[in-house]
Amino acid sequence: MQVEDGKKKELEIEEIVGATVSREIQVIGFKLNDELVGIPIEEIVEITTNKDITPVPKSPGFVLGVMNLRGKIVPVATVKKKLGIKEEITPELFKKNNIIILDTDYGEVGITVDEIVGSLRFTEEDILPEPTGTIGIEIKHIKGVVQLDKQLLIILNTKTIFSKEEK
Repeated sequence: MQVEDGKKKELEIEEIVGATVSREIQVIGFKLNDELVGIPIEEIVEITTNKDITPVPKSPGFVLGVMNLRGKIVPVATVKKKLGIKEEITPELFKKNNIIILDTDYGEVGITVDEIVGSLRFTEEDILPEPTGTIGIEIKHIKGVVQLDKQLLIILNTKTIFSKEEK
């Protein structure tokens, strides 16, 4: 009897050792027009709202300006322009906004987004390759997509969007 129990325990241990553990991914989801987009939480420094953005003459077209974040000057960019998504820049955007601060090759950079959806969690196995050419964003800027209940989540690759080689 004890031998049978001992064998049973060995089988349970083998089952646990052989099992794969899925790594959980957490992103901050936000809207860019109608698209649900996410950035892994470890790439985000903070989220802020309603900051004054001061335009900077002769800055690259995707840079809206700079903002003062507790005494630190942080550039603010429109990620839509970098991704080729249609954007109408209104005067209100320079005062009423949702800004995600990212850690990039250029240091901290803020990006404006339409709406913060919140934290979304899924496993690494849920991430699928981008359906080529169907989203309208250059594939090099997409880490993958996740099919949620009723919407597709696009996970951005902030390293390519804000790399020093990218203009």
